[in-house]
Amino acid sequence: MGFLPNFYTVLVAFAPLPFPFLNALQQIEVETSTETAGIFRLHFELSQTALGDWDVLQFDIFRPLVPIQIRVSLGNGLSEPLINGYVREARLNNRTEPGRSTLDVVGMDATATLMALQEKSMPWPNMPDSAIVAAIFGQYGIVPNVRPTTSARVMLETTTIQRATDINFLRDIAERNSYECYVQPDPVIGLDMGYFGPPQLMMPWQGVLSVNFGAATNLDNFDVSYDSLQPTSALAVALDDSTKAPLPGIGLAATELPMGLEPALLRILPPPIVRPAGTQAANAGELMATALSIANRSSRAIRASGEVDGLHYGRALRPGLPVLVRGAGRQHSGLYYITQVTHTISNERYSQRFEAWRNAVGMTGAEVFIDPLAALT
Repeated sequence: MGFLPNFYTVLVAFAPLPFPFLNALQQIEVETSTETAGIFRLHFELSQTALGDWDVLQFDIFRPLVPIQIRVSLGNGLSEPLINGYVREARLNNRTEPGRSTLDVVGMDATATLMALQEKSMPWPNMPDSAIVAAIFGQYGIVPNVRPTTSARVMLETTTIQRATDINFLRDIAERNSYECYVQPDPVIGLDMGYFGPPQLMMPWQGVLSVNFGAATNLDNFDVSYDSLQPTSALAVALDDSTKAPLPGIGLAATELPMGLEPALLRILPPPIVRPAGTQAANAGELMATALSIANRSSRAIRASGEVDGLHYGRALRPGLPVLVRGAGRQHSGLYYITQVTHTISNERYSQRFEAWRNAVGMTGAEVFIDPLAALT
């Protein structure tokens, strides 16, 4: 096997992958997501030495929590990090047939490694959720990108108590605020950024994906499913501990920006309604946020998946940003929000499998299918 192509790089403990491993590397898989931890897999082909040992395994470089960074450099010549991960597992697949034995090195980002090592019991008094999240991200050297939350707990109501690992605690906070919480490297500086906030639907779309569009086609396939009865309104009621008065929480419609002509929840008559109980809301603001969270999350009923020719597209798709899709018909073309991307890189090809959602059906007529970054690729 020859050298790796120059459009991707693997750094181990901040240094380039040594030549014996570089020569044995067969394939790289990187999965990044707004909903789960990022993960990478390095697949190595093993050969035996004259002494009967495996060539790659003579060097123990993939020790627990060793930092790994994987980068790609495509049409624009700029090197962009896909993931900053830490070694979690190594799998040796021994085979009697020559050339069939392999080593798979698996690692995950900070949310499933550094932030998941220790369960903690810690009070966070008189602090809004956003301040708690920023403080926890900062403990790991992760640059916080945190949006303010709408409600805060004060000492007279409830002191927030953490009884979980840092990442599980942060995801519980994100769920009750209808926020996302994930970590991914900044495409320019390469440092991990911790995002805590609502889906970034107002950001400029990161590109245009085309299916069945002649020479402009960069989507090998594109599938859409629509659970039309998934969207639901929410009506919650809780009892105020001090006044014993009922606290209403109303989420009749989604508050997120509609990504198409008809919002998914408004297409159902009569509208479905759930009445959540046991929300553990400390005040009226938290109860309202919980109800709106249910309406927002349920409205994301249009789910899409597809596979992009990475070399043709010319750059890496990133979860947490919208993208425009054309060529899928008036009902399913338009704006989608990317939630997961699986990069598969080898000497032969580079593919990007993605998952996305939208909360509305149909094109608005205001879509402009111009790729803002096309000039850079």
